[in-house]
Parts: sequence; C-alpha cells; structure tokens
Amino acid sequence: MNWRDHLQTRLLEIQPDSVCALDEAAQQLVRDVLHDIPLHTSTTNPPAQPCALALGVDALNGLDAQQARHLISRTRLYVAPRLLLAALPGCALDDAAFRALGFMLSSTGPTEGPRIYYYDLETYKTVPDWLNSRFWAHPERWEP
Repeated sequence: MNWRDHLQTRLLEIQPDSVCALDEAAQQLVRDVLHDIPLHTSTTNPPAQPCALALGVDALNGLDAQQARHLISRTRLYVAPRLLLAALPGCALDDAAFRALGFMLSSTGPTEGPRIYYYDLETYKTVPDWLNSRFWAHPERWEP
C-alpha cells in the first residue's frame, strides 16, 4: 500500500463530518474520497465552526521548523482538533519533533515517500495512573 492509499484508507476510517484541506493536493484527495462532506480550504481565515479534521498533503513542503510548528499549532487551535499530515523526507520536522507535538506515526512508506502523522486531541495523551483520586491529598486527615 502506498502513502496515498493509506491516506485514503485513514479518511474512510475516520469519516469526519467536515474537513479543512491545508493545500491543493489535500483538497483534491478529499473530493476524490469523501464526496458529500463540507470542505473548507482556507487556513488564513479559519471556518466559523471548527472542522472535524484538517488534512495536509503538501502543506509542510518548503517550510522551516518554526513555520511548520506555527502552521500545526494554528491549525490545532483554530481549525480542527484532529490532523492528518504527510511529511516528505526533506521536511523540517523529524519524527522526534512530531512526537513532541503529540503526533503518532500512522504510516511509513518507502524511504523516498512521505511519512503520515496523525494527531487527535481526544487521544494524544493517555492519562497516567498516578492522576486519580487515590493519590490526592485527604484534607480530613490533616491535623491543625
């Protein structure tokens, strides 16, 4: 399975209610795979309501690391809580940078092909075991 097939499969699995395409290639892919959903294309003016998913195929091409992080942050805050991005081998962000931003590697293709990263606000961080009520302070046990 090549990376475009993987993107198509992921779009069909996710079945978003609406998509914001971050570039022309993403826009065409959404039109080919998901025919009847609202498609937004401008990230300079975010949609009135956040989209369910933002898709970028060529969005990171030619950006340096700071510009790529800015695009990702702006998209997560104002456009969509879920992102599906393709990163070519020459991308300014490496695997560690994507992991630091909360992305999971969705697919690795051939070395010359892009890597597919997925971010979902709902599942990007698992809740640690220590973050539950049995480890919280018990004020009733405190003595003055």
